[in-house]
Amino acid sequence: MARKRTILIPRIKDINISPDTSCMHPILEDNTLVCLHGGRVKLKAKNAKRIKSDNIPIMLNNEIQGASISGCVNPPILGGPCTKVAMVFPYTYSDHKVNNKHSVLQMGLIGVSNKGYPILTIPKKNKIKFALAKIQASPLAKIEYDRIRWEGVGGKNNQLPIQTHHIATDKSKRFTKEFQKIIKKYNLELDGDWNKVKMPHRGRHPNEYHEYILEKMKKIDKIARGDKNKFLKEFEKLKEEIKNNPAILRKEYYKERKQ
Repeated sequence: MARKRTILIPRIKDINISPDTSCMHPILEDNTLVCLHGGRVKLKAKNAKRIKSDNIPIMLNNEIQGASISGCVNPPILGGPCTKVAMVFPYTYSDHKVNNKHSVLQMGLIGVSNKGYPILTIPKKNKIKFALAKIQASPLAKIEYDRIRWEGVGGKNNQLPIQTHHIATDKSKRFTKEFQKIIKKYNLELDGDWNKVKMPHRGRHPNEYHEYILEKMKKIDKIARGDKNKFLKEFEKLKEEIKNNPAILRKEYYKERKQ
């Protein structure tokens, strides 16, 4: 019989995020960034390799955002494993820029994964110090401690509920009519299973999200040209995109993209 292997997962209380000078040091390629479930962010510096500490280059915000995550053990019932960094909070940016992209300071909580969970950096001092950039903090960064504390696989109060989300909304005066114009060609209803997905979900979504979905559906309609099977096949790709990136449902996601 195979021997059972114990998986050690870092907990919030095991990570030293007390204020010290490490908060003024930028994240380097060899820093440890983790999601709440022990997944580690794979860092690869590309555009700022000349700026180094002990021959290790700094990371820029656009290189951390989108970086893949491996080893996350978040169970399917809570959304499944985190697979990439969805957002880096602007309040972590330093004033040092390369090609208009910022280095990121070791501020503890630095962003969220594509499953909506916090991404944390384990502070480690290096030889580089940058001042904090004067950027208004994202409201999404104001996450209360009791919502990110780690207790086994998480308490009931620290996770967004898993709910049924309609990719194309059936509750908007402005957008629902636009969606219906498209799906009418394919004899579909917005409340059908083809338009639903189970995912971490809460509350209303910004107009930017609905505009994004409408733009995508118009493109899918042009590809399908009245073919229902083609339409549904292309729409499945959109469903996967939304399911794998819950941050896209939040207004802060679009604020970040504009910066």
